[in-house]
Amino acid sequence: MKILYLGNSITRHLPAPEIGWHGQWGMAASAPENDYVHRLNALLEAAGKNVNFLPDTVVEAEREPERFSEDSFRPYTAFAPDAAIFRLGENVPDEKAAAFGETLERMIRLFAPACAVYVVGSFWKKDDVEDALRRAAQNAGARYVSLAPIQRKEYQAVGQFAHEGVAAHPSDKGMDAIARTVFDALRADGLLQGAAVAPLPEGEPKYGDIAVTVDGRPVDCYAARVSAIPFNRVWPGRQRPLEQTEQAPFLPLTLTGCADFRVRTGEAPADVAIRPLSKRVAHEVVDGEVRFTLREPGQYTVEINGRHHALHIFADADTAPAFDPEKATYRFPAGAHKLDRRLVLRSNESVYLAPGAVVYGEVESTDSENVAVFGGGILDGSLVKRQTEGFGDVRVDGLVHFTRCKNVVMDGVILRDPALWTVTPINCENVRFHNVKLIGLWRYNADGFDFVNSRNVHVSDCFLRTFDDGIVIKGLYFGDPERRDNEAMNNENYLIENCVVWCDWGGALEVGAETVADEYNNLVYRNCDIIRNDQGAMRLNCGDRALIRHVLYDDIRVEYSRYNRQPVYQETDGMVYAPPEEPACADAARVWQYCDMWSPDHLLGHVRDVTYRNIQIQADKGVPQPGFVFNSADETHYIDGVTIENVTFNGAPTAPRIVRNEYTKTVNVK
Repeated sequence: MKILYLGNSITRHLPAPEIGWHGQWGMAASAPENDYVHRLNALLEAAGKNVNFLPDTVVEAEREPERFSEDSFRPYTAFAPDAAIFRLGENVPDEKAAAFGETLERMIRLFAPACAVYVVGSFWKKDDVEDALRRAAQNAGARYVSLAPIQRKEYQAVGQFAHEGVAAHPSDKGMDAIARTVFDALRADGLLQGAAVAPLPEGEPKYGDIAVTVDGRPVDCYAARVSAIPFNRVWPGRQRPLEQTEQAPFLPLTLTGCADFRVRTGEAPADVAIRPLSKRVAHEVVDGEVRFTLREPGQYTVEINGRHHALHIFADADTAPAFDPEKATYRFPAGAHKLDRRLVLRSNESVYLAPGAVVYGEVESTDSENVAVFGGGILDGSLVKRQTEGFGDVRVDGLVHFTRCKNVVMDGVILRDPALWTVTPINCENVRFHNVKLIGLWRYNADGFDFVNSRNVHVSDCFLRTFDDGIVIKGLYFGDPERRDNEAMNNENYLIENCVVWCDWGGALEVGAETVADEYNNLVYRNCDIIRNDQGAMRLNCGDRALIRHVLYDDIRVEYSRYNRQPVYQETDGMVYAPPEEPACADAARVWQYCDMWSPDHLLGHVRDVTYRNIQIQADKGVPQPGFVFNSADETHYIDGVTIENVTFNGAPTAPRIVRNEYTKTVNVK
């Protein structure tokens, strides 16, 4: 837990022998460990927190608030604290109370709401200043903490120092009282609650090659099989050899405040990356252990010395489930459960997987309305066999499958190890996926979300690690292509936002390759982190007759690691994966038109009005800037109306590297 302490002499004062003060800590504590900063740190550490703190004095902001400059606060904002404590007020002249309040409000806004901010009242009774402190906190979204109960001489160092000014400062008793008052506020706001981790069910194998503690408590991680190398077979892909895969740990938890993590593996952590990089989770390495704090819910990966065996953390917010678990049609409490058949949901039915539940099986629903799969548990498809040749009796329609359904919800669940695709809504309307996590997708063709000819779709706050395409919008005849027994209705009205995608093969945010529909219309991707992509981060494949138009990629962050290697198709059983040594750099964006084996109608389509806005590319040293590629089919089937606006590379504005063929029409760069 990182804490920033900004104050005056009560926070820290350098030696001033002329007034009888010889310390360099909070005046007038008898020793460093007795000032309020160190007393509060001790209380937090006793509560299981690993404290990293930065104390400093900003007394100039009290005496001359009109001269405050935000530039002077850059070292403090760069510290990225979990909590910022402003312990000010004693040096504010009465006539400058209002100006000080305005300046304090500006100071608070540099931190809130990214971290919790506490404005601690004056130790000396000053009514006008106290009002300014209180108003600034209220206006800027901080918590005001009053010291009125200890504004008495019994908490001052009277008689301990000859100088009256020094003696008016808090004694050890006063410092302890300040620390406990602030500690109680932090505890009341939930910052000390940290994380709740449900134990693994009995018999569930844990990942053994890692030691993780959360707020000082050892916890066990689940194990998931993931792809080790980007080495794939052409469809229909046999069962994948296990030597092309590896185990990786994942840890579901509920985050109620700031949680301190310590992670230790069997190797010295020479290189550590906590993704998404946009979260700016700082870490330190102490005695071979990686230490960091998570202060907001989300999905994270902790990579030590590269991408292999990365720790995946699924930190859910402490909120109620999407629906009442007691009203669910099927309820699975914590523990392991095996289904003897597919669980079929009918209209107005739902299934609830409690945190700590692992359910081995599959879920489907056909021609239904108002169906839901929710909770914090795991649905696991590992017991579904995939044959060596072809698919045998494996259903190709997903671990969770919806056909011609309306009002479909998935919320909070973790999906692990599908036999093929993971989630497939086909010809569905009004679909909402929120906070769904996919892990353990290692088999050939292990797509994430395959939306097929559906409309009115909202995907938010999800995590996908896939060994094929991530979030995919397809158009196809599902089932027997000779019968054409599913309506190829239009894909329209998609909003995909706040997601994290790790794509081990294929495209991360994908359209196609199958585009059997008259139109794809109004597709919006917003505020997503693509932490790994293999063959294109934002990839639009017009592989059949559809007119694809009105597509927006807005505020998309794409990361490129020096540990990424070139994807290779395995052409024979004996072929060995031997990529070049240099890092792979897949296209940031790719749009192209064609007809091939994925084109059942074998008709060329059109692409119009695609916008890339606020695209942030972050690459390790030695990784080149990725391209934006546009390949049209011919003179009458082409890409037109592309806009690229505000692209950055490693934080700096850059001109996108555009690759286009002669048939592509307008590509406007702003």
